[in-house]
Amino acid sequence: MMGRPQRGFTLIELAIAAFVIALLLGSLLVPLATQVEQRQISDTEKTLAEIKEALIGFAVANSYLPCPDTDNDGVENVTAGVCTGAASGIASGNLPWQTLGVASADVWGNRFSYVIREEYARRSPSTSFTLSTTVANVRVCPTAATCGSSLTSSAIAAILSYGRNGYGATNSQTGAVNPAPTSADELENIDADRDIVSRIPTAQGAAAGEFDDIVTWLPLYTLFNRMVAAGKLP
Repeated sequence: MMGRPQRGFTLIELAIAAFVIALLLGSLLVPLATQVEQRQISDTEKTLAEIKEALIGFAVANSYLPCPDTDNDGVENVTAGVCTGAASGIASGNLPWQTLGVASADVWGNRFSYVIREEYARRSPSTSFTLSTTVANVRVCPTAATCGSSLTSSAIAAILSYGRNGYGATNSQTGAVNPAPTSADELENIDADRDIVSRIPTAQGAAAGEFDDIVTWLPLYTLFNRMVAAGKLP
């Protein structure tokens, strides 16, 4: 007797199987992508903490903080003992990574941004700061619209990564400035004034606007305490 013919998969059955496999793969890839992004954020936060320690170490060694890098060579820019391009008491630019001996870029390949109250970067022939230099009005705010209730108004410097979207950052490979952000809070972080926003990330299209900047700052009395302990102040 002849056996029954073997029945193969129909196109419909193959399509359903492919759809189910795609769903399963998607359910695996989304958590993986989330894990990768969280790892990138954690690595950036760790690098920012190391940069803050490097800034304190620089101040202990030199009795002043470095100025920002304004020409993208990694070296601070100083003119006659004052930060080049400082305005209204604030100097801003890229982090002087070569001067500090720290990472040249974040995990997304963009330069870190650096904002400082310029009195704390003055050096000869200007006069370096002392314990009586208490102006420290780099403000870290919960949103651009609520800087009147800032998270701190006693910071003397802030260091930023512009996050995964990189809006407004300088690309470390090309030296070009990335497209500007569109949300108010990210725009606040590129306008070279004393106000810096630090808040939880929100996606594009969120009511609060897109935000993925990662921020740390150096409080005045943290620096003073470390310099006093090292015998550099008063």
